Amino acid sequence: MAATFDPLPNIQPEIENAAQSGELVVFVGAGISRLINCPSWEGFADRVLDQLAPEGIDYYELAQIKNIADPKKRLSIAKLVAREKRIKIDYARIFDVSLSSPNIYEYLNSFNSSFVTTNYEKYILPLSRKKDPEKDWRFYRREHLLGVNLDHNGNVIHIHGCVDEPESMIITTRDYLEHYSSQEVQQFLQYLFEKKTVLFLGYGLEEIEVLEYIFRRGGASPPESQRIRRFILQGFFQAEWALFEKLRSYYRESFATELIGFPKDYRDYAQQMEIIKIWSSKLKFEHMALADEVLALEEEIRG
Repeated sequence: MAATFDPLPNIQPEIENAAQSGELVVFVGAGISRLINCPSWEGFADRVLDQLAPEGIDYYELAQIKNIADPKKRLSIAKLVAREKRIKIDYARIFDVSLSSPNIYEYLNSFNSSFVTTNYEKYILPLSRKKDPEKDWRFYRREHLLGVNLDHNGNVIHIHGCVDEPESMIITTRDYLEHYSSQEVQQFLQYLFEKKTVLFLGYGLEEIEVLEYIFRRGGASPPESQRIRRFILQGFFQAEWALFEKLRSYYRESFATELIGFPKDYRDYAQQMEIIKIWSSKLKFEHMALADEVLALEEEIRG
């Protein structure tokens, strides 16, 4: 009998334990935002280009640039044109969507963990920080990529910048290379992978390149003797079981990361909402112990 994916996979004990000890970090990718109709990379690139016509480029040039296959190349060209023509791109408008209820963020925001996201938009709004000024828990500038900001439940760290400050947004290929070569980003990722249990959400097969880049820059290859502390919830069709098994072995051996599969056959990636809904009701969150916070801060100061 062929193996099948569980539509509602159980929470790994390591994830439950990390939530209870205040060591869980939820790492949110673009796949989560697409469930509320935020654009894909393709859509993002095209919407940025649309804001350049006709003042920055004519419609023939727009059509030509849109034919370039790589969205990051299209975005790189758009950024150059916008700078040359002094056109201000309204990134916030691109990610402004109407939320229906229920939606996945309603459940995700009930997680009282810290969050890291590669998304620019601000739909991660932890309920635990609802009454606190946003500046105290939302961070997106490179100088704010500090391990200590992961030690407080409800903090949200935009590792690729935020629509509130377009200058902080990591968009082009050059942006990525420079950003991930910086000491601040590498130290932040090293702290994340050494000190925390990380649950990755919203990274499908099409985002593997981004995910692996993050792993490699963060040195996410601990000795085999260490327990697995990274988990990826990823969707597959039932017919892709053999692919799933190969990828699961690859992630385990290359990055000490466990792949948790769910079936896309019935609701595609929207199945994630049902999973997160169940997990949000079962996970119990506690704050990081004060002694651990002090030790982490001392290590960051030394490092």
